[in-house]
Amino acid sequence: MPILDALVSLFSFKTVPTTVLVLLAYVAVLTSVLVTDELPNVPKHQNGLNISKAFTDLRVITSHPHPYNSHANDFVRSYILSRVRGIAQDHPHVHIDDDNVSNGSWVSRGYAVYFEGMNILVKIDGSDSTSAGVLFSAHYDSVSTAAGATDDGMGVSTLIQLVDYFAQNPPERTVLFNINNGEEDWLNGAHAFLQHPWSKIPDTFLNLEGAASGGRPILFRATSTSPLLAFAAGHVRHPHGNVLSADAFARGVIRSGTDYSVYTEGAHMQGLDLAFYKGRSKYHTKFDSVPYTEGGAKSLWSMMEAAQGAGIALANDVKTHNKDLEKPVYFDLFGAAMVVFSLRSLTTINIVMLVIGPVMVILLSACEYIIQMNTRQGRHNGYIHGGDRSTWRHFWDWFVGFEWFSGFWRWAKLWVALGVTVGCQALLNFGYLKLNRYIVYSSPHIVLISSIALTYLSLSTILNTPVRWDGRVLPEQQKHTVLLQIYILTWLLLALSTVAIKTADIGGVYVVTIWNSLAWLGYILSGLEEILGARGTTVWEIHAEEAERTRLVRGVRYDAIPQNEEHEGHPQEVETEPTEITPLVAQQRARSRTPHSDDLKSEENGAVGWWILQFLAVVPLPVILFSHIGIILLGALPQTLADGSSATVVYSALSFIALMVVLPMSPFMFKTQRYVAYAMLAAFIGTVVYSFLAFPFSLESPLKVFFQQQLLLNSLSEDSSTGRLTTTLTGIPEFLESKILPALLSAEGKTIECNMAADRLGLTSCSWESTLIPSPAAGGDAKWLTVNVTRLDSTSARISIQGHNTRSCRVYFEEGSEIAEYQVQGGAQGVQEGFEGDRKLKEVRLWSRTWDRTFVVDIKRPEGVDGMKGRTACEWAEYESGMTGIEGVDGAKIPAFEEVLNFLPKWAVVTKMADGLVEVMSGFQL
Repeated sequence: MPILDALVSLFSFKTVPTTVLVLLAYVAVLTSVLVTDELPNVPKHQNGLNISKAFTDLRVITSHPHPYNSHANDFVRSYILSRVRGIAQDHPHVHIDDDNVSNGSWVSRGYAVYFEGMNILVKIDGSDSTSAGVLFSAHYDSVSTAAGATDDGMGVSTLIQLVDYFAQNPPERTVLFNINNGEEDWLNGAHAFLQHPWSKIPDTFLNLEGAASGGRPILFRATSTSPLLAFAAGHVRHPHGNVLSADAFARGVIRSGTDYSVYTEGAHMQGLDLAFYKGRSKYHTKFDSVPYTEGGAKSLWSMMEAAQGAGIALANDVKTHNKDLEKPVYFDLFGAAMVVFSLRSLTTINIVMLVIGPVMVILLSACEYIIQMNTRQGRHNGYIHGGDRSTWRHFWDWFVGFEWFSGFWRWAKLWVALGVTVGCQALLNFGYLKLNRYIVYSSPHIVLISSIALTYLSLSTILNTPVRWDGRVLPEQQKHTVLLQIYILTWLLLALSTVAIKTADIGGVYVVTIWNSLAWLGYILSGLEEILGARGTTVWEIHAEEAERTRLVRGVRYDAIPQNEEHEGHPQEVETEPTEITPLVAQQRARSRTPHSDDLKSEENGAVGWWILQFLAVVPLPVILFSHIGIILLGALPQTLADGSSATVVYSALSFIALMVVLPMSPFMFKTQRYVAYAMLAAFIGTVVYSFLAFPFSLESPLKVFFQQQLLLNSLSEDSSTGRLTTTLTGIPEFLESKILPALLSAEGKTIECNMAADRLGLTSCSWESTLIPSPAAGGDAKWLTVNVTRLDSTSARISIQGHNTRSCRVYFEEGSEIAEYQVQGGAQGVQEGFEGDRKLKEVRLWSRTWDRTFVVDIKRPEGVDGMKGRTACEWAEYESGMTGIEGVDGAKIPAFEEVLNFLPKWAVVTKMADGLVEVMSGFQL
């Protein structure tokens, strides 16, 4: 029937149906992933939140750069305090603590800190006073070179909205808000919170951060599965997160730090880290401001929506406070649902699949082999086979004719294709690294497309390469073979991922577990197709069928002429020369069914529907999972190159994603139209040519350079006109030395010393003596430092240091002069529990909530150390253009920084190198 024939043709495993299904599946998956990565619109009904008020708060908070060591910071603090007090005045269960008391000392990574907190704390009583509370945290200080729209103005604006919401909708558990100050100077505000009595109330926290410039916030880290449930079960409408980011933090791949680590290590709380991550080229620069934020109000709303949904669950759902500390595995699907389970469960599934999977595959393969052999023996009934001489002759013909290579190639070509693909990707990445290393910084999508196109071309070329005899293998058999090989590959990866879980607690390997399970399912379906079809032309017997081209039938030898597998006619029979056993009456031989007979067409028709089930099992979900990971990598990795990350790692990560997106379709690749390969070739050529020739930076993706100016005074009585004044810029050497420094007049004609940056691998620091003299105050005549160093006894000394118009100073100790203990007079005694650090300190950082404070520090060196040598220093972070519009403030001047702001190329932007844009130092020796 024509209709039935049309349907059979439509759903058969043939080129056109396969190509259409592959294209539809990939277009649907990739489009869905890209569309759902866009920011959702702000809804009219905002569930008790007010985006207009939040956006107004954001604009006020980010009107100027406002680091801890700035007068603008005081204005921001006053504004936030007025906002939360305005909310609290009508709600007696809302309590405000303007914390100007908490201070403390702690040690981290070889340096010590004394800090005086200025946190704004809010406590909203819950109906259940016996249960532990929930902490919400964000910091209101910015860095000196940015207004801080995403880092962390959006987080603070969100918390103000949550204070208002919970004030009107009292929660079951008590909720606290730590709107803290000093995070940018190494998490000091969170440490100060631990000194406050309210820090004992919560057992769970949600920290809001920004490590980029807008877009969708991602769930960076989670301590355990319990608080993660706040992002699952529909609590958050558009969840976004992946355990891979937590793995990257744990392995040190992501170098940023957040208050999350203080709450988990110091207070042993369970909790979550929600942060922006896209647009890192604008992070900590003038572009981290409201006009340049990706998404604007929609980006702010995405954080508000996520924080409110998770916050309501944390404050009211007991499941989010279970005491089990199961390490979590989590990932979102299309921004619609968050999948959460424990790492222990993943390990159990892996072990089961490592054992049960191969056993099932072997049993199925054995059944298939037995059925096929029985079918073949049934075909040979009534046939008379030749003797040993004929068998050996056929074996010899098969061997010397290299017909054995056909089977070998079918089993080897996927592995060969993988090897060739990896090699091609390595060559492509080598080309990028040599010809245009930083193009991925501004054009990561172009680079990824080139990798995907090359992956498809290399895989399809090898998988579609036949040998002379390979063309006789049915399409189902090739698919069946590749499905088995994909399963073997994923099983090997599963074994490695299980080791990674056991040795390093890496949860991001969940994708391997899912892929292996689906590859197993796909091969099981293919095996069932082989068994139920019972075609007798499996990969085990194809060589035997080919070797037995000559038959003896009732004493008459007939040679079957091989037919092309797509030939629809009948095979011909050629009678051989008569022998002594040839009967006198000629007899016709019954037509045998061989792989080359006219039933080949029915063999393909027998595959109707099976291949579709197999495709749906092995292709869409792995492509979805790897595409989601790819979207995160595209947003997070490329622009870390300006921070010194390895370009090789970035390109390798994109190549890996390209391979993983294309590889699942390999069992069906040889049935796709050649025009797909032509399109991929055109895409590859176009993207590679563009990537090799385009300039890697732009106004939308500017290159970051790091600034600091240092003044080393010869004597404390000297002013800034004496001593050695050095300006330093740090950045990518190829562009810093040849394109950025020549744009600065202060560097023109100067001796410039360039060396590898000590704390930023891969970057270069260039320094020169500058004539652009900074000033600690607008008057310009003030003295920078007042320092006094006194020996107390053989192992102790007292250092007093005061900086003019600053609240940040520090003491450095040279190698061999490290101290063991320190105590700041007027500060809390001892070191914060959990952050005692080691007893070999090379630096003490001092922070005061008051201006012009004199720090008095008693230090003690280890026994057996003779003498002490070091430097005292204070920091300044204010500059004129950053304080425009702030009245009544005697701010500092940094003309060298203003020069960099004004004369950098438009494709570059400046950020801070250290806490202070200017550091003034003086040496001491005891």
